[in-house]
Amino acid sequence: MTTVKIIPDTTQSAVIKTVLTAGQPAVSPVAVRFSPTFQATGMTFTGTNSTYPTYNSYYVKLGQLVTFNIKVILSTVTNFGTGQFKVDLPFAPITSAANHFSAWAWVDPSSPPDELNGHIQMVADHLPGSQTLDIHWLKETTANPKPLIESILSQGNPITFTTASIMYVNGTYISAS
Repeated sequence: MTTVKIIPDTTQSAVIKTVLTAGQPAVSPVAVRFSPTFQATGMTFTGTNSTYPTYNSYYVKLGQLVTFNIKVILSTVTNFGTGQFKVDLPFAPITSAANHFSAWAWVDPSSPPDELNGHIQMVADHLPGSQTLDIHWLKETTANPKPLIESILSQGNPITFTTASIMYVNGTYISAS
């Protein structure tokens, strides 16, 4: 059994040193499957257990450090609803955090990835104290120059999802505990 001691580094307050017992292997985190809540106003789906839209999502947690990969397979959605798409993190983030994560959607796997209905780039973020990620798509502003801004991702804005569509959100963050 590995014994791990966490000792605060007094030379740099934000860094923690990990000391392992001599001859023992390092801690080896394991990917864990989870099914975060996927939602939008008016959304319905028939999925449960292995057919739940986010069944093939995983996280790895080491102390408070969490790395996650959320995969949303829309094959069991019966009504995409009208509200913003949202999905939950595996653990609550530290209360002072407002994280931004990379996301993308494979709107139609039979379309070329560079067409509008192929792949779209998205982002997912949360407000401090929230475990729920709001999903946005990126678009140009009308200002000049034209920086990218976020817009609420919902059915039909900017594209129409089908039961063949897949969404991905992934990242790393610090959990509250």
